Amino acid sequence: MDVEVSRGRPLITHSHSVPVYPVDFNEPPTPTTETCLCGIGSLPSVRSRSLPVSPSDSLLSEHFSNNRGLFSKFRRRLSEKRRSLFSKRRKSSQDSGYQLDVLFDDIGRRLSNSSRDSVLEEFQNENIYRGLLRSLLHPLGAPDKTIGLRPGDLVDHLREVFEVDQDEHEFFIKEELANKPRCLQANITVLEGDGLKQLEGSKELGDPYCLVSIVHHQQRSLKVSPKSSPRNSPKMSPRSRKISGSQLSTEQDDVLRTAAVKQSATPHWNDEFQLLIDELLMDEIHVYVCDQEVENNGDGKHHGNDGKHQTDKHHGIKHNVTNLFRLIRQMADHNKHHDGCWGRIVIPIRDIPAHGCDWWWDIHPLSGKSKPAGRIRLKLDISHRMESEFEDDECFSVEDYYQATQQIYEHTAKSAKDSGTPMEPHLSAKERRILDSFAISHKIGKLSQAVVHVIVLLEWTTTNEDLVHTDHALTTAIHDLQMTWVTQQLDVSTVTQKMPLTDAEVAISMYRKAATRYIAWVSDHLEELPVLFPPSLDNINILKAKLGIVIQLVELDLWETKSAPLNNLTAKVLSKLQDDVDEWMDIKVAAIKKHDLVKDTVIPELTALGELVNHVSSHLNSMGVVKTLFTALGIVYYRMVSFAVEKKISPVMKELMMEMDRYQRRYHNFAVNVTASSRLSLRVYFAVRRFYNIIRDNISRRDVFRLSISHYQQWYQEALVFWVQTFRTECTNRIERALEIDKDVVVVTSLVKFSNSSVDVLSCFAKITEEWRQIDFHDPDSALMGVTKITDLICDGARMYGEKIHSMLERNGYYDDSLEQFDVTERLCITLNNIEHVRQYLTELPQLLDWDSVVMLISTRYENDDVGNQAQTTLRRLMDTANKEIILKSSLLLQQITEKMKVDIARYMEVFTIQHPEKPSSVDQLIGYLSTNLKTLHDRLMSSIFPRMILQLWDTIVSLLDQQLQVGKRPEYYIQMKQHVRALTSYFVRGGCDDDKIDSVHFESLKHRIDTNCMSTEDLMLAYLKSLADDMETPVEYFGHLAIKTAYLEETRGNITLFVKVIRATDLPGLDPSGLSDPYVVTSVLPQTMFGEHKTQKTRVVEKTLNPVFNATFQFPNIPQEYLNTKGAVILLSVMDHDHFGQDDYAGEVVLHLSGVERINMSETVDAKPVVMMAVKRSVTPTHGPYKVLTERIPWDRSAKHYVTERKRFLDVKTVRTDQPSKMSSFFSFLKGPKT
Repeated sequence: MDVEVSRGRPLITHSHSVPVYPVDFNEPPTPTTETCLCGIGSLPSVRSRSLPVSPSDSLLSEHFSNNRGLFSKFRRRLSEKRRSLFSKRRKSSQDSGYQLDVLFDDIGRRLSNSSRDSVLEEFQNENIYRGLLRSLLHPLGAPDKTIGLRPGDLVDHLREVFEVDQDEHEFFIKEELANKPRCLQANITVLEGDGLKQLEGSKELGDPYCLVSIVHHQQRSLKVSPKSSPRNSPKMSPRSRKISGSQLSTEQDDVLRTAAVKQSATPHWNDEFQLLIDELLMDEIHVYVCDQEVENNGDGKHHGNDGKHQTDKHHGIKHNVTNLFRLIRQMADHNKHHDGCWGRIVIPIRDIPAHGCDWWWDIHPLSGKSKPAGRIRLKLDISHRMESEFEDDECFSVEDYYQATQQIYEHTAKSAKDSGTPMEPHLSAKERRILDSFAISHKIGKLSQAVVHVIVLLEWTTTNEDLVHTDHALTTAIHDLQMTWVTQQLDVSTVTQKMPLTDAEVAISMYRKAATRYIAWVSDHLEELPVLFPPSLDNINILKAKLGIVIQLVELDLWETKSAPLNNLTAKVLSKLQDDVDEWMDIKVAAIKKHDLVKDTVIPELTALGELVNHVSSHLNSMGVVKTLFTALGIVYYRMVSFAVEKKISPVMKELMMEMDRYQRRYHNFAVNVTASSRLSLRVYFAVRRFYNIIRDNISRRDVFRLSISHYQQWYQEALVFWVQTFRTECTNRIERALEIDKDVVVVTSLVKFSNSSVDVLSCFAKITEEWRQIDFHDPDSALMGVTKITDLICDGARMYGEKIHSMLERNGYYDDSLEQFDVTERLCITLNNIEHVRQYLTELPQLLDWDSVVMLISTRYENDDVGNQAQTTLRRLMDTANKEIILKSSLLLQQITEKMKVDIARYMEVFTIQHPEKPSSVDQLIGYLSTNLKTLHDRLMSSIFPRMILQLWDTIVSLLDQQLQVGKRPEYYIQMKQHVRALTSYFVRGGCDDDKIDSVHFESLKHRIDTNCMSTEDLMLAYLKSLADDMETPVEYFGHLAIKTAYLEETRGNITLFVKVIRATDLPGLDPSGLSDPYVVTSVLPQTMFGEHKTQKTRVVEKTLNPVFNATFQFPNIPQEYLNTKGAVILLSVMDHDHFGQDDYAGEVVLHLSGVERINMSETVDAKPVVMMAVKRSVTPTHGPYKVLTERIPWDRSAKHYVTERKRFLDVKTVRTDQPSKMSSFFSFLKGPKT
């Protein structure tokens, strides 16, 4: 609120701009002729100029005392007889000392039951009437000034409600004016704050809490500033009464404290306090918003919320909190700032509305600054002090509120009945304000009020026949109760009004009794119920209209756990529901059997069954409105209906499927009959499966075993075989039809196209797999059989599709040879895409048919993983076989494409292999031709086909290049060919061919051939000799061994002397007619181009022996030392047979690497080295490699010609041995194996 100065007195305004004007007691009262505060006709009254309606009882009594003619007029208007009657009654009740229950007992003993009830009712009504009248005459707070809701207006309306005589009404007013409230309390709820920024000197948000207290006028200092002073000085206020011992002073417990909220600018406290009011006109509520963190870091006098000084649940704190409150209050009175306080709110008690308020108030700094430091939200009202010594005289309970409400509702109902209109859903504003004032004054909670309203309407309804008359009002009252109860159950941290349940316990008990009687009354008066199955919105609405209020009553969470108020009503509705289900199902099942005139009745009967199952399933799908309605009545609608329907329909399902099995066995040779019946049984199966799933969802898992339909898949075991047979037939027909009408091209993406045939075939496959997933057989054996057959038929369908396409191409002459230039067409790409498109579907079968689950089920069934693995292997083999066959068909088509392109490729290849090999650009023509066709292939073929296509084309180019590569050319030619091959390789790699695919065996052979031809003649010799020396394999035919020693001695100038000692030979072949030989050994160092100045050296001839001993040592001086590391530099020892006539025969040879020769010192000889036994071998003429290239160079290379000529003497001339092979020879032949 904002505190402003108006003529020396504070003017209070609230944040919602509703001003509360000050009372000016210095101005004389002005008499008026309007209705007085108490609402007594046109009696003269006194109204304050600033306050239209008196805010307190003391002010009201003073006004009346100043006008002496008022009470005189009261007495003149009341008859002496009436005054005597009331005087005697009051004197009797006060002087005799009788309590109320004693009076009731006395009356009960002397009067009959009817007269006793009449007296009791009269006495109670008077007590309630007096209580209501008192709450209106003495409003606890500022009364409402709205015309029609002023206390005087409400008093007049109260007399009408209770139908009190005017004289009695005036007498009651006179008496209740004297019954002033004697002990009041302010109910303060500190809800939340907003805009609490950092305090001066602080960098962080504070920990705000509130100090709450009521400042009494007796303790106010006369030296305070006008801003903080009360609105009326003590001299001008009414005469103050003494403070009783029960009232608290500021020195004790009247300073209360909320909890602190850590570092928040928008704290939420939701703490409620009750503070004693001393003077309604003079007392003020002071709320100080402080920072706990500042207090903790200050002088140490305040210890925060540590619990040492805490006294009760409202965080009351003695000593330190009281002292702090006094300190802050004194600083505020002198406009001094306090470091730990945002500011304060000062609210005069008299400004609190009588019906309470929930407002935001501005927090004003203590220093007197005009700008607020934030806002705080408070809920305020005034009530009687429940724990005071005057509680029995002043306070009323919820039972009293019930009687008052009952009287008001009876008046409202009577008025509505007299006017012939239904009751309004809410009480009038006057009646609501009367009850609210009474409830607030006596702390009757909102929940109790709402419950009482429902109770009164329920009781009134059950005692009157006109039920519809109060339906609207009762529904509205129940809705209000629901909202109040829901709010009560929420977390108090988010509720703006906390409502304790202690005052509602009695009301809830009364509610349970009244609601139980009402439900029983509705059950007894319930007329004929509508049809409950199948459910319809019209029937549900009818039932809802009849039982809507009952359902709302039961849904309220106000019942005891074991209470069952709906038992009778539930039994009646449940019986009706069972009868409706049985009747409806009997009619529908009987209609299935009405096909006696048909030859095979199972077909129409099964068709009708499928329609019925679908119809029933639609009714068993849970509807929220139906489920909610019957659940409120204690009926699990869909569970009960599911059991009843299943019991009727399951026997019919089983019987008809057995009949269908007999039908299909009888017509199994007729495809049309089998296909039609299989399709029908499959449709019914899907309907039954959906029906079963719906029922299973409607019941609990433990109830599933009670269903006969839980074994429905067993009824279709035999039908499963015919379903798969039908799938195969339809798949074959679909493929054939798709190929027949395959004319148009369907664009699937911007780059890849398919024809209609592949799309239709895949649609067929997808439909089959989808239907199988929907079949979802749980039996492992049946599931494995079905998956295997489905996999097999899809693989057969894909294989058949590829074969038929090839047959169509053959019929159209595609595979015929043609000499015309061939270019790749879009139609050809579509054909390839079709085959690949269908093939790729096979790779998805494991996921689509869920092979893993089937394999796991079958392994679990037989408790053997081998069974599952065998099933997995079978399925995989079916898919892989079909996949390979389709890829083979596709590869044949790709091969045919490359064969047709081969003619053009060969023509363009001749340009750089024969015509212009020396030109680097001669390969561009071939690349241009390939680019044109590969672009078409890349743009039109599927991404999975193009790599295979380009690889096939690459193999063709490699093959043609190998064929067209010229033989015997100089190395320069082959070096240029290597550049052309590199250009082609780079082109294909850029085109998408992988490097590992490029380097095929054929291409590696071609590269090796070109690289070999690029070598010099000497390098070729070295390569050939190296291959001879590297050949360490055991010879196929044994020709003996040669024992030798080798060494070298270093000389000057980087030269060495090579020593070779030939010791002996063993088991040499016999080459003479006698079976013996005349062997000798020729030693040389090769190649001749490197060792030209070193001539060959021979051993002596040892005649007629196969085991000669030579012991000959040879020297080869002045050999460059670097030759020892030259690969291919060798020592050649040729074993010869000396013939006296003709040319000597060749027996074999031994080849040694120079790099294997060991060094000796100057003091050593070759004899110091160990003997090496080398097998004597006969070399064959190579068909490729370096020797082949040397042979091809003979026409233009003299060195190559000389070397080849010399070498041919040992390769081509091979004398047949005349001796018998030794045992060692047989042994080596055995190791090597038979000749090929």
